Parts: sequence; C-alpha cells; structure tokens
Amino acid sequence: MKLLRNSIVSRKVPQKKGFVTMKTTMLPAQHRFLLQTVTCCCFLLLASAEGSAQDRFTILELRDFTGTEVKGSGLLLSEDLTLSISALGGGDRVFWRDMFDNADESRMYASGWIIDADSREIVWEMSMDNTSGRSSRRSFDGTVDLKRGAYEVYFAAYGYYHSSMFSTSSINIDRRQDRPRHRWSDGSFFGIVFGGGDDLYEEFMEHAGDYGLTLSVDARKISSVTRFDEPRVPEGVIFRAAPLGDDAVVRKILSVAAPITLQVYALGEGRRRDEIYDYGWIVNRSTRERVWDMNDRKVRYAGGASKNIKWIGDIQLTKGTYELTYVTDDSHSGDDWNAKPPYDPLSYGITLSAKSERETKAVRVSDLPETEANVIVELTRARDNDFRQSGFSLKTETQIWVYAIGERGNRGELVDYGWIMNAKTREKVWVMNDRDAYHAGGASKNRLVDKVITLPSGDYVAYYQTDDSHGYDDWNSDPPFDQKRYGLTVMGAGERFDRGSVSPYNEREDENVLVQLIRVGNSEHRRERFSVEKAASLRVYALGEGAGRRMYDYGWIADASTGKVVWEMTYQMTERAGGARKNRLVNVPVFLDKGEYELHYRTDDSHAFSDWNDDPPGDRIHWGITIYKE
Repeated sequence: MKLLRNSIVSRKVPQKKGFVTMKTTMLPAQHRFLLQTVTCCCFLLLASAEGSAQDRFTILELRDFTGTEVKGSGLLLSEDLTLSISALGGGDRVFWRDMFDNADESRMYASGWIIDADSREIVWEMSMDNTSGRSSRRSFDGTVDLKRGAYEVYFAAYGYYHSSMFSTSSINIDRRQDRPRHRWSDGSFFGIVFGGGDDLYEEFMEHAGDYGLTLSVDARKISSVTRFDEPRVPEGVIFRAAPLGDDAVVRKILSVAAPITLQVYALGEGRRRDEIYDYGWIVNRSTRERVWDMNDRKVRYAGGASKNIKWIGDIQLTKGTYELTYVTDDSHSGDDWNAKPPYDPLSYGITLSAKSERETKAVRVSDLPETEANVIVELTRARDNDFRQSGFSLKTETQIWVYAIGERGNRGELVDYGWIMNAKTREKVWVMNDRDAYHAGGASKNRLVDKVITLPSGDYVAYYQTDDSHGYDDWNSDPPFDQKRYGLTVMGAGERFDRGSVSPYNEREDENVLVQLIRVGNSEHRRERFSVEKAASLRVYALGEGAGRRMYDYGWIADASTGKVVWEMTYQMTERAGGARKNRLVNVPVFLDKGEYELHYRTDDSHAFSDWNDDPPGDRIHWGITIYKE
C-alpha cells in the first residue's frame, strides 16, 4: 500500500454494504507515522476479508415464499465439505403456550433444514436457539460440516404468529386458489385478539418475500457439488404414493409370488394410538389379518409439528395376496400444511421397496376393484336413527368376510354397530364389538371390524343400527376414511368361495315360522290362530317392555276353544334385549299338545315399534312374538 505524505490520509475500503471513509487531521510526524501503520494493517485485514468473501460460491438459493409453501433441492457432495448458510425465517416463543402440548407450533413457522437423502434423517435445522432477531425476522448465519454423500435442503413457511404478553393469534397461509387465502385462530390466553386474519395475512406477506436460505461453498470446491431433483427415491421401489394431499385414499393389491422382506417408509399425521388421521396398513386378502399397521407403538416423530409421525422398518410377507391401504383426512398434507411440515415433506405418504432385484420381481402391484365381487349383504351409508336388515341362506359351511364401520360411545360401547343372527334359533352368531375393531380414520370413535368368520349351513339375518348422531353424510366429528361403507357389508371370503352356495333369505317365506305377530305399535292387541297337528316342541321368541318385575308389552298362548292361557311371557323368564334396560327378550322352547291355539300380543300406550320413548332394542323388528318349529 502506498502511504500519502500529507496531512490527510483517505481510503475507501469495500465492505459488505457501502464504503467506509477514514480520515486523519494534522498531527505531529511521529503520530502520523504510527497512525498510517495501523491504517495499513487494517486495510490488509479488510482486503483479506474481502478476498475471502469473494472466494465463496453460491450453490443453492431458496427464496420468496409469497406464493409457495415449501421449496427444496438436492445436493450431492463428492467429498467432505463445509457449507455456509445464510437464512431468514420467522419464529416465536410464547411462555404459556410452551407450557402445554403445542410448543412446536409456537416456534419456527418459517425455517429451513437439511436431511440426509439416504437415511432421511435431519442433519441441520433452523431453531429458536440458533437464530436471532425479532420474531418475524429471525436469521441464521453460520456453517455446517457435511460428510460426502447426498443431502436434501428444504425451507417452509406454512403460517404466521403474532403475539403479545397476553395474546397470540395464529394464521395458516393457504395458497390454493380454490380455498380461502388464509385460516386464522385466536390463541389468546385471555381471549384478546390484536388484529384480524387480514392484518396477519398482509403482515406475513411483507416478510415472506425475504424468507429463505442461501448455501455457499469455497469456490475451489465447487466441482465437488452436484445438484439433483428432490426427493432421492431409494432403489428397489415396488410402490410409492407420495407426496399425498388431502382426502386421499390409496388402495392397492400386492400379489406376492415368493416370501420377501418388504421395506416400509410411511409418513402421516397423528398424536397417539387411535387418534391418527393420515396413515396406512396392509392386510392378508384371504384371512383379513393385518400384517402391518402404521397405528402401533413403533411409530416415531417425523420432525416439524408434533403430530407428524413416521414408520420405518421391515416386514415379512409370505406367498399370497395382500391389500395396501393408505388414507389422509381433509387437512395438513402436501396440499397445505396447517402446521410445520415433517422433515421429509415430499415423501408424505407411503413407499414400499425391496432389498434385492429378485424380491422386487416377486411382487406385482395392481388396483383394488372398486366393488367386491362376492357381496352377500350390503347395509351401508347408514344414517342417524337407522335400522337395516337383510337375510341370506348358506347351503354349506362357508367362510364369511364381515366388513363393518361404526361408532364407539363415550362409555366404550359401540352405538352404531352390526350383528348376524341365526334365523331359526334367534341366537347372535356374530356381533361387532370394540375388542376386534381398529381405528377407522378420522375421529377416534370411528371403528372398523375387518375379519373372516365361518358359519355352518343355515339361514341368517344381518342387522345394522345407528343412534341419533354421527351417521353417513351428517357427521358430528371427523368422518371415517371409507364413508360410503359406513355400516355392514357381508361377503364371501377366499378364492374358493362358491357363489352358488348362497341365496337370499326372507323370514316371511320361512317354513319354520309357525305364526308371527311382530312390529307391534302402541296400544295394540293382536291375535292369530294356529294349529298344532301333533304334539311338538316349539320355540317362542318374543320382545317386549318390562320394569319393576312386571311386563307392559308381552305375549301369551291360549287354548283356542277354552281361552285358557297355556304359556305367558313373564318378567322372570326374560333377559335384556339391548338398548334401554326395560327392553326384555325371551327365547325359550315350549311344548304344545295337538290342538288349536291362539297367539296374543298386547302393548301399552308407549315405547313400542317405531315410537320408542327410550333406546330401542337390538332386534326392534321383532317387537312382538314369533313361534318357530324346532
């Protein structure tokens, strides 16, 4: 550097922004020499810093989130490198919110991160601890050391927070054109809201254009960096459904020709067991056994919001046919994240892969039929206060597949459910219960039973009933994933099912019904004569109303010629019939001699068929009395 021998020394030094002008005034010679020496050293240091900055090369930039929620890119490093990161995002700490279960939601709402493209694990992310600045403009300037390998870099800005000492208002920025541009909620501890949704939206957009990150590397190392399109899909992929959006239903058949080990990588949404909304499972098509279920204890945190979950691991499949299902609800997906997305947002959904080419070739993936071919009974799309029934006859012992979706009540019992009854004995041969049920998606009270049972030859009646709320097309909470099949479907199971062994059954045409008085309303007294050609044991099946050890709706059998009562339904012989405690049922044998008889059934002025003043019985159609031939 050339020193000027005059009274003023002036030099402009390039800086990060603008210029710095340094001046000296008239000083003694020895002082001027000392000052010039110090100035020279400073210039050398600044020039060195300037040269160092000029040696950095930008390899990646993700900026402007006014119209995009998530951006990403892949980096392939051929050697170990140190990357410089300059990032600007947003985040906030709210003391009273952090005390509860939403700490993730009150922190970084606009931030970046890096994952290992092979392991899909996080290697760096912006946080409240490593950033500084005010809540709407938190910055990170630093470096990260990465080993040789493949990485994916992401930045997301899903929403915005505005907080004060006593109030927090949040907004989800929904950028889809066919949806409202934002949804906001007041998170105030005292219910005080500072500004509405429009104000928060405009405030977010003022910052969103600046949000993002820039990655740079030593210019001499630029040849060691290669870009690739994210995400990096693993080798041996058999099937992949990702990224999935809202209200997705993925159903596939996996035909496995030989035993294989299947690698499962699935991301979804949930908080705890049976409160899971985006998830998948695999069942054996023949046995309906679940061989894999994302809703189990192996599920892990997937990064971002606490409700982001993932399942990663291996499952063993033997030769056979399997059914894969993956479903999402109406929010928080690749369409629009209403909270911070997971670390691997572009893999949201499910990926199945095999470890070898032989195993890959052993699996064939095909579409699941829209309708099952072997449907026997279909009582679906059940609405509030619904009661359905349908009969079927089996010529031989048959494997039956029951698929039922219903609702669990507050006390743990099912309030929307189905069952199958032996038409002759009136015994329930199968009842939908919560012990055999899985979560059916949506609200935790949605329950699914999907199993195979074996029934001997005979006549059967399938039933399904609902209470007064949460039915098809009128849900009072999040609906199940398979809404149209809400109810009961009975199908033939297995490849050996013989359709010719099944036929419809109508109780009115049943020769085993000797006489019947059913669907009896209030204030009725019905009667009907019948004959017994020879002494025989018959079966009486009757439902009525009883309380306080007394019957109010009941039936009896009288000798037609004398009027003498030979059998009567009493409270002592009854048992509960489901629904209200006063619903009573009797199903007993009765011996009658040859002769003429008259069957009676009487009701009082309340609680009878189609006009219940309390919960009806399970078999409400048979409110009355029936005599069957044994």
